[in-house]
Amino acid sequence: MNPLAWLALGSAAYWGVPYTVWQWWGLGVVQRGLGSARGELGLTFDDGPDPQTTPQILDALKEAGVRATFFTLGKRVEENPQLVARLLSEGHELALHGYRHRHGWLRLPSEAYGDVLAGAKALEKVSGRKPLFFRPPHGAYTWAQMAAAGKLGLKPVHWTLEAHDWHPRYGPPDVLKRVAELATPGDIIVMHDAGPGGRTSVKALPQLLAELDSRGFNPKPLAELRGLREGAWRDLPKRAWVATVDRFFDGVYHVEELNYSAHSVFRVAPGKFPGPAVKAADGRTIEPGAPAAELHLHSERMARAGEAGSLTAFRFFKRSMSDLARAAQEKPYLAQAQVFWGVSLFQEVLEPVGFQMVELPPARRKFLGAYMHFLHKMYGGTPLKRVWPKLVYIDRGALLERYG
Repeated sequence: MNPLAWLALGSAAYWGVPYTVWQWWGLGVVQRGLGSARGELGLTFDDGPDPQTTPQILDALKEAGVRATFFTLGKRVEENPQLVARLLSEGHELALHGYRHRHGWLRLPSEAYGDVLAGAKALEKVSGRKPLFFRPPHGAYTWAQMAAAGKLGLKPVHWTLEAHDWHPRYGPPDVLKRVAELATPGDIIVMHDAGPGGRTSVKALPQLLAELDSRGFNPKPLAELRGLREGAWRDLPKRAWVATVDRFFDGVYHVEELNYSAHSVFRVAPGKFPGPAVKAADGRTIEPGAPAAELHLHSERMARAGEAGSLTAFRFFKRSMSDLARAAQEKPYLAQAQVFWGVSLFQEVLEPVGFQMVELPPARRKFLGAYMHFLHKMYGGTPLKRVWPKLVYIDRGALLERYG
């Protein structure tokens, strides 16, 4: 093997494998919690403490009654012990970001290993507490950093939603819009309390916390986020499905998630009603081919709600009906929709919120039933009793009368 081939192989082993296994696949790395029934989020801040911006971040959190996890740098902890004391006294969680903020890929292995040890030592010396969690700068993991984290018993943590507060094209309104509209229960959100990201977060955070609260989200430190666990091999099929099949399907059929609140479960796509002819609540007949909107479910949220019980699933659906009514009135592509329909296994919780049911032809019922049970299991839901799917629908008039 020639020298270039050896270099390529070595680079793949040192940089490519950690990126794929830990950063991309999330194996052995905490990336999210459960959080669905209570709208919980893990709120985290990187790169501090910074005397210019961290106090303002703490002020905003205190005003909102929210606690968070701070991934701190050992050198800055040593330089700002008073900020560390305030952070802890106000109930926030101290975690490790390293000793200095430098990309792990640009360090020699010995330097990367030593940086984690030095950072943990500094945090424990100043705070009197051992950190539980570790996130490397830029979320870039290396063999050396993970070995050091393992030696110290630290749990490596990534994120599911990046606020982009550091991005030069993202101002406070952009950060607010991105986090509020993309957040889902159980997410781990990464923001910053130092540097350019800290300056943007200082301006965005008060309104963002108020918006998350209005949507039913409950931000908290990682140690208190329910269902927090490291990624495993069994998670990879779901991740691959979401990244390929779900994205392809959503793109082809123009499916949009109605993410108005922490408990929104509906996703919607414009189209024609497939039939058969059905009766609206006012007695009118809705014929096949009428302007309609096809409903899909947020599979992971429903799987998590199902784990909490049928009552929780019912509450999710009931809260989401106002989201559907809002979309019917606000979305231009839904302005002419006469009926909102889908195929669902959850008839027992859909009927009480206003949906009507139509039996499906036997062959379609069996095929769609097998497919839906497969999806529910893949997304981690507890086993469902063997029920057959039905076509469910609610006409526009009934929807707006009850929930508009």
